[in-house]
Amino acid sequence: MKSCPECAATYPDDYAICPKDGAPLHETTLWQIGTVVRGKYRIQARLGEGGMAFVYKAHHELLDELRALKVIKPDLARDAEFMGRFKNEAIRARKLNHPNAVRVDDLDIAEDGLPFIAMELVVGDTLKTLVQRTGPLPVTLVLDVAAQVCEALDAAHKLGLVHRDIKPENIVLIAQRNGPPVAKILDFGISSLREESAGGKGLTQTGMVIGTPEYMSPEQAIGKRGNEIDGRSDLYSLGIVMYRMLTGELPFRADTTVMMILQHLKTPPQAPNKLKPLLAIPDAVSAIVMKALEKDPNMRYATGGEMAAAIKKARGSTTLASRKIDYGSLSSATASFGAESPAPSSAPDRSPAPTTRPATSSGATPATPAREKTIYRTSARIGPPPKESPTRLVLTLVAAVVLVSGAFYVGKHIESWRSAREAAGAAKSEPAKTTAGEQKTTKATKSAPVSPAPKDEEPTEHKKLSYGEQARIKELNSLADTYYSQGGCDKAMTTYQQVLAIDAHDPHAYAAVQDCYSKARNGDKTAPTTNPDNPPNP
Repeated sequence: MKSCPECAATYPDDYAICPKDGAPLHETTLWQIGTVVRGKYRIQARLGEGGMAFVYKAHHELLDELRALKVIKPDLARDAEFMGRFKNEAIRARKLNHPNAVRVDDLDIAEDGLPFIAMELVVGDTLKTLVQRTGPLPVTLVLDVAAQVCEALDAAHKLGLVHRDIKPENIVLIAQRNGPPVAKILDFGISSLREESAGGKGLTQTGMVIGTPEYMSPEQAIGKRGNEIDGRSDLYSLGIVMYRMLTGELPFRADTTVMMILQHLKTPPQAPNKLKPLLAIPDAVSAIVMKALEKDPNMRYATGGEMAAAIKKARGSTTLASRKIDYGSLSSATASFGAESPAPSSAPDRSPAPTTRPATSSGATPATPAREKTIYRTSARIGPPPKESPTRLVLTLVAAVVLVSGAFYVGKHIESWRSAREAAGAAKSEPAKTTAGEQKTTKATKSAPVSPAPKDEEPTEHKKLSYGEQARIKELNSLADTYYSQGGCDKAMTTYQQVLAIDAHDPHAYAAVQDCYSKARNGDKTAPTTNPDNPPNP
């Protein structure tokens, strides 16, 4: 591929001079910033590169909207057989119109002969980024995200599209003004092309497997491909994604790819609620994950719709329904919302994206901080709040204590002055030494500032907790309260103690445990059966 340094137009390799201005063409493998492709897509930035394609951020000049362009690399573009498969997959992916799958808008061939697809540009954090930042996620968030992914997979499978590479990197979360984030699946149709192109080059002759080893299904692990793999393979991979969201860990760990593949084939995974009992993962949720991870495809959920129904049933249970999660507490910054496209009066941004903000090779870009202007549909930054927030809270509390102490101190001095005058008038007949001593004692007693009772401050240990742990504490306390209303201390004590195991100074759980011990001493039947003389030491 060659480009003109004057007009930025691109041409095939057999061109030497630009037909428009006669300038010599330069060799290039990348589209230049500012290049207009097919008279409508102006390249604004390069977002990433994968094994098969480059990804660019582009502005649609006619519609005044942003798009992600996935451009096939030149060596594959010269393969006629691959180009036929690429066209067919792009047409099938174009038919997938689901809110939880990235939309394919256009299929075309650029002036330099490179084929490309134009896709919806999404901005947000991938599940991989979220789990790495916060650790295990709240159960309700896991179920909300998994249900959305299941429904998108179900729609794709009905069209004959099997993703083949479901993993946290290929699921992007887009923040919403209210409620849980929206999940978007990336790269539908691309994975099958990668698989088929590898097979076409003879790479599978030696038993090569295509996919991500940590998330591939047993069918993929033994080398099946094409029509030998159906939608149940994607559901297995989603089960591993759910396992990692719930526990922060993978069900299988190995030092080599071969050992990882053998575990997918032979090793039964440990249930999530058994691996992390302190997280109080409901049995029904753990059972959904374990069914998705069955080695035999016939033992898994038959369709994404069936799995989504099971997830929604668990999500709507009485226990989980009472465990409200503030999704804003997982945000590191207020989500920035803007128009889907630039304002009509403003010129499109034609500068390259900052090199310090990397992007995935699938067309998704990381979330934009709230302080920056954004023209994206939305952005999501899921993680701990800014570090300055606790500092502001401490300074506010200190200022309040100083004001209250000052007012109290002044009031005491006024009262002491009045008392001293009355004492001086009533004690004139007594010796001056004694009177002075008494007055001195009285003044010392009356005027001594009395510090107000200290407020109950959040223990230092609690402030050091991660926000994932704080969200888990909220869930466990709510669950324990539900158990208490149903069966008293006997049923709730274990869950309250799980809270104290995470944060020994949690005021809600500590007060509840102390109350239960008090009832035990008084012979209350709802008291715990544990020894009341050995309460937990926060």
